[in-house]
Amino acid sequence: MNITDPARPRELLQQLLAAAGPEAKDEIVTIADYLREEDRLAGEREGRLAGRLDGQRSSLRKLLRLRFGELPEPVAARISAADAAQIEGWTERVLTSPTLDDCLTAR
Repeated sequence: MNITDPARPRELLQQLLAAAGPEAKDEIVTIADYLREEDRLAGEREGRLAGRLDGQRSSLRKLLRLRFGELPEPVAARISAADAAQIEGWTERVLTSPTLDDCLTAR
């Protein structure tokens, strides 16, 4: 069976159930429920990670402003685009770097 129109999942499920026979119904429905739950949990994990990273970026911006003054737009944009490892490294250097450029330079 080919999935030709994933926008119509109920119809696809009915075709699958018809092809597999009534004895497979419970197993197919259980697999579908499992996959839905996995998708939901994955979405929640992604949301938590994105939220955590946003919080780390916000904290870094605040620390940098307190230490070095207002942030130039290119620096703010760089922070917005940075991944978690970069944010962590920059945050570790906030208190020990003499300048903003030194703080944001990879070592």
